[in-house]
Amino acid sequence: MLSALIERFEKLSKDLVLSVRRGDETDINMLDARLKPLTRRIFDFRARNCSEVITQIGFFNQLCMHNSEDDSSVRRYTAMVAELSNRYRDVVDCAETDLPKFPKIPLSDGYDPSVQDMILDSVPERVAVVSRDYRYIYCNQRNADFHDKRPCDFIGKHMVEMIGVNRFQSRAGPRIDQCFSGASVSYTYEISDRSGQMFEVDCRMTPMTGLDKSIAGAIIILTMQPMFASTA
Repeated sequence: MLSALIERFEKLSKDLVLSVRRGDETDINMLDARLKPLTRRIFDFRARNCSEVITQIGFFNQLCMHNSEDDSSVRRYTAMVAELSNRYRDVVDCAETDLPKFPKIPLSDGYDPSVQDMILDSVPERVAVVSRDYRYIYCNQRNADFHDKRPCDFIGKHMVEMIGVNRFQSRAGPRIDQCFSGASVSYTYEISDRSGQMFEVDCRMTPMTGLDKSIAGAIIILTMQPMFASTA
């Protein structure tokens, strides 16, 4: 069922691209009207096993990546990824965190991937999603690697625990409050990694809206640009 829905979506998407190239406004509007409810059906689908969980979350992750130039689309699809991750939290290994450990759904071939590892492993940016109480509900592998932690080490933790009181109060906290008020925030700062390599960081914070259109949290995207190695 899920694979059939996704196949239908991909076919309609290809037809939409062709219609855009032709400049056929009638077809564009018709296909767009068919894609929107189909996207919702894919989101509402209740996965029956871990393989379907990965397929479903991966689908919306790809939509997020393919629409990376459109802030509203990024917010929408990232919110869907975050909600699906929460829906299927029982397939995530959260051992050694403050969250309870849930049983995993076994796969027939014995392979048991982590949802976080699958979602944004290939994205070069560091990505995190925090709720209105400043607690992480998502962290990608690159962000976890920078802190020498695992993605699941972030889930449920307050930002202060992960970035420190000073950085939170002087830099991240005031700006994320702006984000919670509805503003998209962008700023740069410098930081070194564990080896002493200096980076210029472009930090973008975008409000994450829930299905009821209220602001449920913030999406944080950190783009790292190497500067120079420390000689200290």
